Formats: sequence, structure tokens, C-alpha cells
Amino acid sequence: MSEVVQEDAEDADEAEDAVDDETEDGDLDEDEAVTDEWALFDVSQDWREDGPFDIDEVDLSADEVQRIDLGAVIITPETGMNVKLLASPQTNQILHLTVEHGPQSRLQMTVFAAPQTGDYCAEIREMLIAQTPNAKVVTLAKGPFGTELRRVVTATDEKGREGFAPLRDWLVAGPRWVLNARLIGQAALHAEGGEAAEQFEEFVRNTIVRRGDQAMVPGSVVPLSASDKK
Repeated sequence: MSEVVQEDAEDADEAEDAVDDETEDGDLDEDEAVTDEWALFDVSQDWREDGPFDIDEVDLSADEVQRIDLGAVIITPETGMNVKLLASPQTNQILHLTVEHGPQSRLQMTVFAAPQTGDYCAEIREMLIAQTPNAKVVTLAKGPFGTELRRVVTATDEKGREGFAPLRDWLVAGPRWVLNARLIGQAALHAEGGEAAEQFEEFVRNTIVRRGDQAMVPGSVVPLSASDKK
């Protein structure tokens, strides 16, 4: 059985988890031609054909799969996955969830509000880049959900030792939302595929997003809620 734990985002945020504040645009669009190339790749196919799905695209009325309803997302963790909810210490709103699978691989999931029309992934990517000024390497690559953001950031462990942490960000655009799935640790090292990354990809594809009808500023985080098993 998967366990869901809630904790403060401030306690859980390390150098690789800085995704909360809005900042100015990043540096990757200096070459407009390169930016257009990745924007075209994002719309080159239906990246959500096999999931993740919007709540209006599925019928869960006769669903017998054991899922966890977190409001803005409904997840389907595999046995052994440890799910934690990260809340803002200022507002107590649950902003992210993390999934641990094994001792050295973690996925962080966040739902961002997006405009009603158009693909908003490029804007979220630039926001994430701007929020990690400690990144030593920033690259774009072709990933399983479109353009993938890869970074290597400086990080300090619990013993105060400085080092580097790899990050991989998958961004998936849906109706008025963008789902950000961030691979951390060993899963982020398997850029060309690997067991940890493949398991997290399957987890993301099995996720259902419930954006809601509330008006929100594009780029703001859609809060989650405490879990109810379905």
C-alpha cells in the first residue's frame, strides 16, 4: 500500500526544488530560431495520447483501479511508492506532491494554471529556468512528453557538503493546465531511459488532472488537497 504524508514545502525544498516564485524570463530564448524549433516540437504530436488525461476525458464511475484523489490530480501509485504532499508554510496550501520509488529517485509533480487556448509549456519552462540561478547546465532535449528541460544545479546535502544535482522536467499541456513532472536523483541521470525514469513516466501517464473552473493567473500553482482513496 502506498503511503501519503503531508509536510511543509519549506522543509522539503532543497536547491533542486525551487519552483514557487514568479520571476523574469530565462536565457534560453536568445536564439529565436532555436526557440521556434522547440515550440514546433511541442505541438508536433499529441503527447497526451496515452496520458496524462484531463478529468473530462475519462469516466471513473466504474473504475476499479485503486487511485488517490488529491483534488487537482488523481494519481495511481504503484506498490512501494511513497507519496508526500508539500504545503506552503505561509498559506498551508498544498502546492506539490513528491513520489519516492527507491532510496535515490524522486518525482515532484506540480499543476500550473494555463490560458484557455495555446500551448503554455514554453512559458513555464522559462519560469523554471529563471527560478534556478544556481543552475550550472541548462539544456533542452526531446523527451517523452515533448520538450524536456534538463539542468544540473548546485546542492548541499544534510551534512553541509556541496555538490551537484541533476534535474529533468517534463511539461505536459492540457485544457487550461500544464503538468510539471520533475525527476530528481538517479531517475534524472537516466536521460536516455532507465528503470526509475520509465516507472515515473508510467506514473505520469496514469495521472488524471482536475483543473477546476476557478479563475487563476496563468503560471500560478493549482493547489492540491488532502488525499481520498478511490
